[in-house]
Amino acid sequence: MKILKRFAIFFTIFLLIGIATNRSANSEPEKIVVQVESSEKYNDLSVERLKALEQSISDLRSEVAELGDRLRNIHARPPLTTYKLPQEVTLCDERVPIEDRNVWENLDREFLVTLESEAQVLLWMKRARRYFPYIEKRLKEMGLPDDLKYLAITESSLRPSAVSSTGASGIWQFIPSTGEKYGMRRNRTIDERFDFFKATEGALVYLKSLYEEFKGWALSMAAYNAGENRIRKEIELQNTKNYFYLDLPIETERYVYKIAVAKIILSDPERFGFHLEGDELYDPLQVERVQIELTRPLPIMEVARAIGSYYKEVKEMNLHLPEETIPAGIHFLNLPPGTSDRFWTFFSTWKKELGGK
Repeated sequence: MKILKRFAIFFTIFLLIGIATNRSANSEPEKIVVQVESSEKYNDLSVERLKALEQSISDLRSEVAELGDRLRNIHARPPLTTYKLPQEVTLCDERVPIEDRNVWENLDREFLVTLESEAQVLLWMKRARRYFPYIEKRLKEMGLPDDLKYLAITESSLRPSAVSSTGASGIWQFIPSTGEKYGMRRNRTIDERFDFFKATEGALVYLKSLYEEFKGWALSMAAYNAGENRIRKEIELQNTKNYFYLDLPIETERYVYKIAVAKIILSDPERFGFHLEGDELYDPLQVERVQIELTRPLPIMEVARAIGSYYKEVKEMNLHLPEETIPAGIHFLNLPPGTSDRFWTFFSTWKKELGGK
């Protein structure tokens, strides 16, 4: 807004200057030449003032041109009423029945709410380049629909440290019991729900098992949110297996619609007014993942020193290790790219010294 106000002021002055100097829009700005008559009424002071004014006008022209360039680079989004839902919407190759006005209304509500959250969508776009490639790779390897990656958007907005009010944690938002069921250990010294790789594996295995039971992806995603026991109960009570016509908890009723909207927008963000240059996206996730076995705790600070990294960096790459040490046992450790050789050299020496004590 400040830029626009300044531009308005400068533009007004610029017009006055243009009229006075007959400046062409398609040519270089002409230098204002001030004719100073050789007369006694013009003294040296007046000449200096005129020169200063000429320089000020030149500087002002440059600033107006710069502001104009900046304004042209601003990607202003049109009003929300500009954007419409696609005429056909699918999720995991299953049609969303938007010909039903109630279904269309529910989808439209989530669509508009999401479009209004511009900062959130931009963060989705930035984080997607970091986390989607690995999720897409595992989905393809497991023969699962690519659209399942959008479930992680709805669950956590791709925030690896996300924790809900009910205690669900990590990018895939596992509660403790379900996390443990799918291989994620949790105690005072470790919580593998925050291990992106292990949680992704658990989430995809869980979704696959849900689909094998419910035979449809919308219903399977609903079960991921509400729990399979609740969905079984509602199917039996209401005598339908169609997600869009089941009466469910409000969060679950909105859940699949939110996933569908995440797909609609992120599949073509520029169509909906969201534009980012490639260098504005977050860097792809790159780690060297090693498995270690410890007979006693290993201080993370020692690991950081050995590989030439910061303690903070190692901690943030290993959110599943909440303490200052890696506990005894078998664990995966994420390391910065190019540091695993240094780690193994350190680890071998550390174990030998430990054995000699």
